[in-house]
Order: sequence, then structure tokens, then C-alpha cells
Amino acid sequence: MKVMLIYNPIAGNKSFKNHLDYIIEKFQERDLQIIPHRVKHIDLLEKAIKNLREDEYKKIIIAGGDGTVNQVVNILLKHDVNLPIGILPAGNSNDYAAYFNLPKNIEEMTDVILMDDYTYCDVARINDRYFVNVASLGFIVDMSAKIEKDFKNKISMFKQYLKGVEGISGLKSIPIRVTTKHMVYEEDIYFMLIMNGKSIGGFKKVAPFASINDGLLDIFIFKKCPLYDLLPLIIKVANGEHFSSPYVKYFQTDQIKIECDEEISADLDGEEGCAFPLDIKVVNKKLRINTMINNEYEQSSSKFFSFYDVKNKFGQVSNVSKGVLKEMKKPLGHINIEVTAVSDIKNIIKDLPRHNTFSYVNKESLEEGYFKEAKETLDNGYLYIVLSSTGSTAGKLIGKVTKREYAHASLSFDEELKTIISYNGGENIYSPGLNQEMIEFFNKKKDANIIVYKIKATRVQKEIILNEIRNINEQGSSYNLLGLFLPYSCKKNIMFCSQFVYTMLKVANLEYFNKKPEEVRPTDFVELDYERVLEYCSKIFLNEILE
Repeated sequence: MKVMLIYNPIAGNKSFKNHLDYIIEKFQERDLQIIPHRVKHIDLLEKAIKNLREDEYKKIIIAGGDGTVNQVVNILLKHDVNLPIGILPAGNSNDYAAYFNLPKNIEEMTDVILMDDYTYCDVARINDRYFVNVASLGFIVDMSAKIEKDFKNKISMFKQYLKGVEGISGLKSIPIRVTTKHMVYEEDIYFMLIMNGKSIGGFKKVAPFASINDGLLDIFIFKKCPLYDLLPLIIKVANGEHFSSPYVKYFQTDQIKIECDEEISADLDGEEGCAFPLDIKVVNKKLRINTMINNEYEQSSSKFFSFYDVKNKFGQVSNVSKGVLKEMKKPLGHINIEVTAVSDIKNIIKDLPRHNTFSYVNKESLEEGYFKEAKETLDNGYLYIVLSSTGSTAGKLIGKVTKREYAHASLSFDEELKTIISYNGGENIYSPGLNQEMIEFFNKKKDANIIVYKIKATRVQKEIILNEIRNINEQGSSYNLLGLFLPYSCKKNIMFCSQFVYTMLKVANLEYFNKKPEEVRPTDFVELDYERVLEYCSKIFLNEILE
């Protein structure tokens, strides 16, 4: 069986060609024949792909940066070639590969592409072209296009954008018209990002809630603003702090039309873009990308979580990257579950058929009345964090692991907790995932109680969180049961309670300590509040109010 290797000899530091013999040897050991193609003349590459017989090839491997991946994917889709794709990140900007957490050294890269583990991924069609990670347009793209090509090869795409800001004295806004299924938006803007992935030029926080296979694009419109606010805004983008900016409009959509009467530049994954108007649509799960863990079965809603899956994931990861395995195993050394927890584990196992760690099982659990009630609180100046000691099965197990009494965290838009919400098991009434909560469900033991704190939040910040909750409600969710043992989430809307609360704070730039969302535990919100951002509201014993 053959494997086509398409490589860019000038990508990155131009060193990839030094590894060709190693890669060929490893594939020969598996009785796979490497057919190399050097990307120099696109027309020759297109001819090779056009004449390719799919039944003779196992997969296509692309070695290069985002631009190389873009070029090859466009040719593959143009000629309707549906072979799996392996990526060897060898460019200056490898954002697409970074989304999948692909390793950076050649030995581990080769291990991944030798495996048959894949993830289905979206691609975005823009007029008659495609992009895999990001399309961008506006003055930063226009200015960065003027940078000499030799210099461009030495810096990443987003750094090109920052370089473009040096020409700020000649800056002018551009009028655009944006049309989606739900709105028509006209504005003078400076630039715009249409994200399929999460990062640009190595900046990982540009689109933290983007998913590469959710059928949606994350849209960022950067409005015209005073020049003295522009550079700080760009820095905020790099730091992931731009969601709360009044100069940024953010939303998700599966199709969008962008019109502009002026001549402006567009960019697709670092390559020259299309002419306006731009008609952009998501082609859901069109590509099949080699990844460290097999996510193909997330196509099926019948695949449920089991402890075999955990063991299987450890086995796969250990073959790829000891570093990743070390990070995943790290919390296990701190787990010391007492014998009395055995019954709790048995109860959790009984509940497993309702859960799914790889696909969404909960969708549209929140009715419009919830959002109406939450909207009425937007001007009260606060968001509320609720910590619970409930006596639930999961809560007791978490408490034994964390050595803390409070094992559940929730979020509320009002102090009366009419809008309390979190990720939970659904109490056998609702599916596990994002659910509105009722105080009655917290009362699982004699001294069950909750502590309520508040944090200052503007109307804009609360709107951002509410909109994100609406997005999760529409896209679907699941409870991150795996996250009780390992700091890992298979998809962006699979979370546990404190992971959800921290994620919502982060999206509105309200987080006040630095931790990975999947590593946050309920009591972190209080114990890591070194600057006393939270204000104490009340402690409520549930048996007193429910009698």
C-alpha cells in the first residue's frame, strides 16, 4: 500500500528534508511505500493528485505549515479525493496542527501518522476555495501583505499582523455588510477574523470556544475605534482578553456572506484570499485527520463512556508522547480514595449508561423562559458563584479526592438563585450536561448547605456569558465524567461543574486566577481568590428553607 508524502522544502527552518530517510524507513517497516512530492510548482502537484488512484493509497501526509496544508487540502477537495490526512507540522505557523495537540519532534510526529486514529473535521468553503483554520480581512492583512516575502517566512501570520500595525498612521476603516441566517450587520471595521480553529500564529487564546468539528465558525469583527485603543486591542486579542471589548463583535454561524465595495485584502490560512463578495459555508466533518486519539466514533451517538475507554486512551497516548501521558496522569498521584468510596463508585458506574464522554447527550435543556429571566438581571452589576456541599454520590467522591467539603460549583445571574445553572448529572430527570438547577436537588444529606459569593460584572460581561450559555444550549453538552479523574475534555462543551463556571468567567474576562479550566476544582474559586475579588453573600442550610 502507498502513502503520498507532500512536503514543502522551504517551510519553517527548511530542515524537514533532513528527516525524509527516517520517515521512509519507519513506513517501510510497516510495508508502506512512501511516494514523495516536493511542493514547488502547484500545477505539478495538482496533476499528481488528479491522477491519483485512491484504492492504491492509504493516506496523504502533508509536511509544512498552515499555508501548505491549505494548498494541499484545496487541491484534494477540488478533485474530490477523500483519503485520510496526516500532518507533520513543519512550518513557522502550525495552528491547525496545534489544535490537535500534535507533537513537535519528528519521532513522535511519525508515530502519530503511522497510527490509524482519526478525527473528522470541518472545512470552510469560501467562494470556490477552502480554508481549514482562519480567514481574515481588513487593514492588518493589507499592510502585512506589503512586507517582503523573505521576511514573512521568518515570522508567523499573527506577528505579521502586529507588524502591520506599524503602518497605523495610514489607517482607514472599511465599510462592510455581513449577512447570516439570523442578522444583517453593517459597520465600519478595521479587520475581521473567521475562525474554524482556535489560534493564529501561535496565539492560542484568539478563539478559545471554537471547535473544529461543531459545524460552526467563530466570527470576530473588530470595529472602528480610536487609534490609541487599537494597539491595546491587538494585545488583548493575543492574550485572549478581547471578548469584553466594546470594539469586538463575536458570534458563531454556519454560513456568512461578507460584502465590501472597496478593494481590500483577504487571507486564507496565510495564503492569498478571494475577491468580494465572500460567501462562506461550513462543510461539516469533511476531512479525516490523523490524531493521537481516535475520535471517529463520536459520529455515533450509541458509543457510551466506559472505563475501558480510559484505559484505551492511556495506551494510545503512551505510544505517542510521554510528555502528554505525564500531564494526563499527574492528578492520579494525588488521588487517595478511601474504602468507603467503593459504594459511591458503584453508584456512578450504575449511572454510566446515561453519560457520554465523547458526544453530546444534552441539548436545548434550557427553555426561553430561563434566558428571559437572566436578561432581567443584566444591569444588577454582579454575577454569583455558588459552592455546594450536597451529599450527592459524585459530590462525595469528589470530596474524598479533593479533601474539601464543597464539591459542586454553580453560576447564577441573580442573588435569589432563580437563574442558577451548572453542569450536572440531571438527577435522572434531565440528560447529564448543562442544566438549570433546583435547590431541592442539593439536599442529599442532613447538613447540606450552599455558600453564595458575588463578583462584579458589567452588563456586557453578563451578556457575553449568557450568549455563550445559549450557544452551548443549542450545540449540545455532556457532563465530563472523565474529568473527575483526569484533566481532559474530548470536546469543548463536555465539562464538569467548576470547569464550566471558570470557563464562563474566562470568556467574559472575569477570571481572577490562572488555571486550565479542566483542572479547576470548586473550592479554587475561594482558595485562589488572593486579591479578594469575591464578596461573600450568604450561607444557606437547605433543611432550614425546605421544611
